[in-house]
Amino acid sequence: MPARSWSRWALVVAAPLLGAVACAPRVQELRMDAMEFTTSRTADGVVVDFLDPDVLFREGVQAWEDKHWEDAVRKFGLILGRFADSRFARPALYNRGLALLSAPRPAEAARDFDEYLRRYPDDPELADALLKAGEAWQECGEWAKAEEVLNRRLTLEPLTLLQEMEARARLARALRMQGRYEESREQVTRVQALADRNATRPEIQGNYFAAMATFEGAEAWHDLFSRVKFTLPTDRMEKDLTDKATLFLKAQGEYLRTLRMRNVFWGVQAGTRMGRMYEEFYDDIMNAEVPPEFSQEDLKVYMGELRRKARPLVAKAVAAYERNLSLAKMYGARDEWLGDMANRLSRLRQILAESPADE
Repeated sequence: MPARSWSRWALVVAAPLLGAVACAPRVQELRMDAMEFTTSRTADGVVVDFLDPDVLFREGVQAWEDKHWEDAVRKFGLILGRFADSRFARPALYNRGLALLSAPRPAEAARDFDEYLRRYPDDPELADALLKAGEAWQECGEWAKAEEVLNRRLTLEPLTLLQEMEARARLARALRMQGRYEESREQVTRVQALADRNATRPEIQGNYFAAMATFEGAEAWHDLFSRVKFTLPTDRMEKDLTDKATLFLKAQGEYLRTLRMRNVFWGVQAGTRMGRMYEEFYDDIMNAEVPPEFSQEDLKVYMGELRRKARPLVAKAVAAYERNLSLAKMYGARDEWLGDMANRLSRLRQILAESPADE
């Protein structure tokens, strides 16, 4: 068989001799429709699929349930490519979007959901499709498109408590990533109000999107904190320090609130980002503008004094990272959630070892 991505053949099954009568020999033939198969080369080798939309759909759903995302993508894709006029085409398009989102191939998922919304604007499942489209556009960094579909979702009824919290938490991120901090904070506040009003409901305990929204609130302050750099003259530098410290405290308060919400994923992210903020504060101090009139000797003394004064920030960053690592292990967090925390921790420990402690 040629070494290519796709090939096919037909298999005809016949029964040439089903029965005979002794006095009058005859042959009865049963003709069956051709059965068509297709082969695909995948990461696991060559696979064969029976080209029947009913079979493909059932196998695609089973692959989805078994979390075999690429198999599900292939089978639903075969329906869309070969049986676009069948009754399975509509759910296959939606389901392939779901499988691509989990694969994860969010840009392709977003295109599928976008096509679904275009083809079926009056679909009964439109609200769910909008929410999934918002997630897909968000995951591939298309913030304006995510904002558009999430806002559409918020205008449709019914809108359950959990659906509204998800849509607004995702919208908070889309707005923040476009630099629209006040609008993002408004969505954060609305999610927090929903969570507070329904705090006794079991589904709110450790809720993913309630914690996500609060984390996004912290990130908005963190983004603004990161923009402040220490520049001369001295009176400007003093203002920079005051502004940076104020933003630091606001971000830290929201990160701590995220930690208290007891969602493991967002708790790990909040702890990591809090450590990162201490680290950034130290780096910004050490990279502050230096008076141009300083001699080399003056500069050496000045930098040594800066390191001594900024050392507590490094110590706090180390403590935050270590605490976060401990909690992450305790609650079974995945390694990929921790990012490059181990490398950062190693660097900060080295800074502490080389910096004199304040008596």
